[in-house]
Amino acid sequence: MPRLLGVLLTITLLCLALPGVALAAGPDQSELALFASGTAVEDLCPRSLTLRNPERCSPFSPGAREVRLNYLRARLPNPLPELPVQAIEVPEDAISSYTFAYVRPLPAPTYRHPAEAEANLPPLRTFQQGDNWVTVMGLVEYNGQKWYQINNDEYIRAENVAIARPSRFHGVVLTEQPQYPFGWINRNVSPSATPGGAALSDVSLRRYDMITIFGQEQLGDHLWYMIGPDRWVDQSFVARVDVDLPPAEVGADEKWIEIDTFEQTLAAYEGPRMVFATLISSGRPHTWTPDGLFRIWGKLPSTSMSNQDVDMGNPAWYYLENVEWTQYFNHDIALHAAYWHDSFGFTRSHGCVNLALLDAKWLYDWTTPYAAPQQDLVLSSQAGAGTWVWVHRSAPVAGVTLAQVGTAGQ
Repeated sequence: MPRLLGVLLTITLLCLALPGVALAAGPDQSELALFASGTAVEDLCPRSLTLRNPERCSPFSPGAREVRLNYLRARLPNPLPELPVQAIEVPEDAISSYTFAYVRPLPAPTYRHPAEAEANLPPLRTFQQGDNWVTVMGLVEYNGQKWYQINNDEYIRAENVAIARPSRFHGVVLTEQPQYPFGWINRNVSPSATPGGAALSDVSLRRYDMITIFGQEQLGDHLWYMIGPDRWVDQSFVARVDVDLPPAEVGADEKWIEIDTFEQTLAAYEGPRMVFATLISSGRPHTWTPDGLFRIWGKLPSTSMSNQDVDMGNPAWYYLENVEWTQYFNHDIALHAAYWHDSFGFTRSHGCVNLALLDAKWLYDWTTPYAAPQQDLVLSSQAGAGTWVWVHRSAPVAGVTLAQVGTAGQ
């Protein structure tokens, strides 16, 4: 019995989630020794031998795995606790005062007035290559042809514009400190009854569903999360959030933001308590969002962005009008809304941290320096030190690579 208690103690350390403590990535050498401290190790220990002589058994033997899974199942709270969250307020109609649109097909000229196009006058500008996004001010008709006004004294043919619908995804406000890791499903998946088992045909999880993680099990190169009784999901389908301690530089009651570029998640804290969490899209591998601890130094309710390294004729060109709720924290790297995609939970950006519109607005209102309504620009030098932003990549579990986590879209 003492040996069995030692096994169960190890499983407790590996698998139970306590406030502020992440689930362990896997057993270290001392934990392996509890299963294999003798000279002879049997890789195919049955359950009975594991219970009688755990020192003879590998922690990855079928019997050891069965012991762990049964223990985890027995430790599940009943009923399962609900996450202490509330959704942020979502307007019933538009989530932005702007109407966003994608410019296509290319090339697409613009004019000061439709009459100039009819007169074959030179265009004001021509969208030639890359990704170009504009905001539409209104639809007009001139001599039987429809045009969109996209800026003061700038018009583009309606056939060159596709109206976009920004993602209505949003994160959650934490009403209490979460007791377990949690997260979002990043792709549609059916869970399995056991780690590595066949997918359950009668159960499905949809992208953006929230889940709680009650335990984990390494199986070969894959990590599996237990999200309920006989419900297991491969790690690559989950964007996970853990309660973490603030960096040493952050004061006891200061606000700070944690950005995990491996999990593609963001959590906002007030001192040690998590108050908000959501999904992000940070920089792709070739434009990776740099790690480090920074402060928000400037905020704008809306700004235009473009690729300063190439011209409009280059396929790498991008142009984005009215990027809302922009907060700069590392030189020209910012937190900001992204109305042009719905790939949150996957890398996507050119280095900035993309947020869904509703999340970007929530954070903009929460962070310092505070911005008054209708204030076009606020700098931390004018209103005290800005909110801390900690960017890091959590250590991936052995055998799990960024390629397995995946990337999405352009």
